[in-house]
Amino acid sequence: MTKEEILGKLVQDIRLRGLSEDTVAEYQTKARVFMEHFDKPADQMGEAEFREFLQYLQDERKLSPASINTYNSGLRFLYEITLEQNLNYKRIPRVKEPILLPNIMTVKEIEKFFGVIDDLRYKAIFLTVYGSGLRLREVHHLRISDVDSEQMRLFIYRSKGKKDRFAVLSQTSLTVLREYWKAYRPNHPEGYLFLNRAGTECIQ
Repeated sequence: MTKEEILGKLVQDIRLRGLSEDTVAEYQTKARVFMEHFDKPADQMGEAEFREFLQYLQDERKLSPASINTYNSGLRFLYEITLEQNLNYKRIPRVKEPILLPNIMTVKEIEKFFGVIDDLRYKAIFLTVYGSGLRLREVHHLRISDVDSEQMRLFIYRSKGKKDRFAVLSQTSLTVLREYWKAYRPNHPEGYLFLNRAGTECIQ
């Protein structure tokens, strides 16, 4: 197969398994970089090139363990599923990732951060992200109907792994969201809570 034929089959295999479009883009990019590095289709390569490529990412490109492991996962899918090749994965290990403590802002830093946000729209967005522990993708697609002020929670539709979940809604967040609603009155056919400046789409 040509490189493009392999990439096309890879995308099809990912989508048939119901994985996210983020995964489609991620794995497709990793496979393309791998094949362009050696300038030949993946079905003409195997374990030796796989190992050499990971070493290149580590030694020459100086990528982080997490980034290298993402390449590893994408290429494993490529060979195991798309090309149906059984490689010896004991010889293609994942890089051990360091366990780092998160850099947590102090109360004063948090107060200072929110204190300098003058735009009510941005304050509502950032406070919702921070107060409810949302991922950016989750706040992008948050709908007005997802805000449950009675049970003080947010409904998060198809979160990571395409799983629905609830997130806590603080009283402070609810108060600011109500102020935002009164000021902006978001009105979108899909019911999105946070819209772009033109009011035509959800924020990106």
